[in-house]
Amino acid sequence: MEKLSHAYIVSSASEEAGLERALALASEMLCSGTGKKPCGVCRDCRKIKAGVHPDLGYVRRPLDDKGNKKRDIQVDQIRDMGADAYVLPNEASGKVYIIQEADTMNESAQNAALKLFEEPPAGVHFILCTTNPEKLLTTVRSRCVLVRCNAGEEPENAEMAALADEYIRLVQSGNTTELTAWCFANEKLDLRKMPELLACIERRLIQMLRYSDARAQLMGNIALIERCLEYQTVNTSVKHIFGLLAVKSLPAKETRKKVD
Repeated sequence: MEKLSHAYIVSSASEEAGLERALALASEMLCSGTGKKPCGVCRDCRKIKAGVHPDLGYVRRPLDDKGNKKRDIQVDQIRDMGADAYVLPNEASGKVYIIQEADTMNESAQNAALKLFEEPPAGVHFILCTTNPEKLLTTVRSRCVLVRCNAGEEPENAEMAALADEYIRLVQSGNTTELTAWCFANEKLDLRKMPELLACIERRLIQMLRYSDARAQLMGNIALIERCLEYQTVNTSVKHIFGLLAVKSLPAKETRKKVD
């Protein structure tokens, strides 16, 4: 069975698309069917779809006395979630909590969540939905796997998918010389294509994180790709980004453990 992280950030420009992806993740986490998960037909999958699963909880901005959303998710809400997380599940093998508009957690709430993510109860998963993950504390982001999604996503570009696969292969091989040569050969890539290549690489690393034992190295690679994506927003050159990939993708030690 694939391993799932205890905490995810689902980032989407559309709150609806983000929630849909979060529910798909929750279904995978709680699915009791056999074979590929989520199966979509077991009791747990059907209850999640119907919105009545007792082991799927939500944290949302509270409402004021006029029925309007308050500005922040409060620390007491996160503490309550944490207390409930230690209670045994009702039906499934674990529990899932979806925090909607997670970027509206105030600093105290985020710090409370951080403590929970650092030592999560067994079998409990947290999914943070946000339109802007950069509003979350860096320490919170570092404890979560980032999943980017957008409504109406287009299929991967075949050229960028092939380059992403080759990058992953070279990282797995641990061969610095070959990786450096590959980066040098591709440093004239069209700047407009770079975000798509980085997104392709990130998706593959996230998928690998589910079944790999080399989580520390994978998390480091994901953080590196996130850093490169941030550089893209300030028009950093393709050559500079490939230089970062060449230097930072593999551990500095001579003896490297493969990412598999």
